Amino acid sequence: MHSKPIRLWLSGALLAASVSLAAAQGGRQPFQQPDERQPEIYFPQAPRPGEWRKSLGLIFTTTPPELTEEVRVSVPAVDFNLQKGLSKKLFLTGRLQTQFVQSNLGLGLRWATPLSDRLFLSVGDDMTGWFGALLIKDVFNSQAYGLQNFPNLSLGYRLNRDLQLTVRGEGILDMYYRSKVGTLAVVDNKWQVNGFAVSFVLEQPFYGNQHVSLGFRAAYSNFNWQFWSLYDTFDRNLFYPQVIFGFIL
Repeated sequence: MHSKPIRLWLSGALLAASVSLAAAQGGRQPFQQPDERQPEIYFPQAPRPGEWRKSLGLIFTTTPPELTEEVRVSVPAVDFNLQKGLSKKLFLTGRLQTQFVQSNLGLGLRWATPLSDRLFLSVGDDMTGWFGALLIKDVFNSQAYGLQNFPNLSLGYRLNRDLQLTVRGEGILDMYYRSKVGTLAVVDNKWQVNGFAVSFVLEQPFYGNQHVSLGFRAAYSNFNWQFWSLYDTFDRNLFYPQVIFGFIL
């Protein structure tokens, strides 16, 4: 594994620890009553049964230097999250990421439980399907789509009344891949481990009654759906850093 991804992940962990320490030094603050919970998307606490939660924002993914050499491109994608509570601990999740010429739709199921008044835990599994097409008449005709699976575990900590920190770990599994350039098609339907990802996300008030999610996701994987059209020839994992920003609606 490259030392650069390790340094960035350690930096994220140290940042999270520093925020937690600062909050603890500020003294304990009273938490919300159950009917006054802070809006959240990443924090591992289930919505009330029948309750909907949603957010809209952007995710910026930076290209690895192995793919674009000296040029580092930060590619934004619209990010929409939707959740619905099924019981006190079980909830459904849906997510759409799109750059218009390529999109990713995910559906998942999560189980969440409090470990203390501040610490929460969730485990879940997300299934995602992605599709991309680049069509330029008489110049370029390329399409691809695939299926991936993301088993995940999240730990959330309430730093104070208004600030919540979530650390999420994900496995990345490839289930199906098909690409086509002109009349040439490539298909891979073998289940295999693609890589893993770690995220650090803060959720807090932004302005008035508006709340936001702000975080960093470090993915270390053999393939990233946003860059399928580059058709990389590397048979090894690469580092894909992502910045997360979303308004909780």
